[in-house]
Amino acid sequence: MLLGAGRPNDAADVYREDLKRFPENGWSLYGLAEAVKAAGQASGPTMERFKKAWEKADVEISTSRY
Repeated sequence: MLLGAGRPNDAADVYREDLKRFPENGWSLYGLAEAVKAAGQASGPTMERFKKAWEKADVEISTSRY
């Protein structure tokens, strides 16, 4: 919701908080990568974490919301 509202930094903060509680959560990693990318920062390291966390998943995601 925050990312869609043009608030990528706030969205990144929310994803980081979620990752503190649920490390390597694929949904949050994907959202964080999208948020930092939208904020003009490099998303590569976070996207690599996402790919590793999601490598055995049976569903492909294109958003962090279900």
